[in-house]
Amino acid sequence: MTAWEPIVLNFFGIEVAVISADRDEVAFHFGPHIVKNPGGPGQLRVEFSASAGPAPAEFLVRRGDGTPLLRRAFRGWGNVPPALPPFAALQDRFCLVPAVVLAKAGATVALIGGPYAEQANVGAALAHRSWEFVSGRLLVLDRRTGEVLPYLVPLQARGRAAAWLRGAGLPNELCLAVTSPAGAEVLLVRPECLGPVAPVRARLGPPTLVQLCRSADESVRLTPAEFAVQAWPEGSAGLLDAAPAHRLELPGVSGAEEAAGLIDQEVPHEEGEACLYVPTTPPAHRAGLTASLRI
Repeated sequence: MTAWEPIVLNFFGIEVAVISADRDEVAFHFGPHIVKNPGGPGQLRVEFSASAGPAPAEFLVRRGDGTPLLRRAFRGWGNVPPALPPFAALQDRFCLVPAVVLAKAGATVALIGGPYAEQANVGAALAHRSWEFVSGRLLVLDRRTGEVLPYLVPLQARGRAAAWLRGAGLPNELCLAVTSPAGAEVLLVRPECLGPVAPVRARLGPPTLVQLCRSADESVRLTPAEFAVQAWPEGSAGLLDAAPAHRLELPGVSGAEEAAGLIDQEVPHEEGEACLYVPTTPPAHRAGLTASLRI
């Protein structure tokens, strides 16, 4: 494969051909989604262009037949909605909520918190209890079925949470330190080095939402709660109105293991049963896309 050949990725059964992107970056951020032996050009194309003077870098989304759909500025891989897959061209299909997502035996849990919360650390502790990573950064919901879809991108950690992960002796090739737009250092960690991951074609049931908060003492508490989630696109958060929700209070990274134990105990799951639904055959490729991208 040459540097100019497209990289084909599969997200939720949609094949996306990526053109003129850094191959190593794409592999680090989306490795499990790479199609090793693509059979065609992909249902969508995303073409990246470098910045030119004051103009920012951009990406252009096309249908498989070359028809342009939209153009956006590219400001990094962590934006919501991300450039890959091109959610901005698929907003009638998906609902996105920033979260670390894991699944176990019929249960799905989404860990929600601020930039310096301990989602990555609690997620790693849950992985030690046989939970599988579904997404390192976004809860992705199919708006037609309500199913949770795997989006196997790196987890993000800052401050003490990042230092805790560094101290765990993670493989260097699966971690990357970057600088956020605000100037803070962010540690990106591939979920595979923290625990098992869900198959990219898995389909999971509706999530339990867990909002991480800093406790006023050294206690770790998990209690039922109601809170609003920041969902994209605007107006899609109603899909989660019926989702069970909890507030998780913990003092910091030192409470990660205890917090994982509470989640493992309180979020209902069926021991000994498979946690994931994976279609036995891949979805059929359509000849083309409609203008509304209902694929």
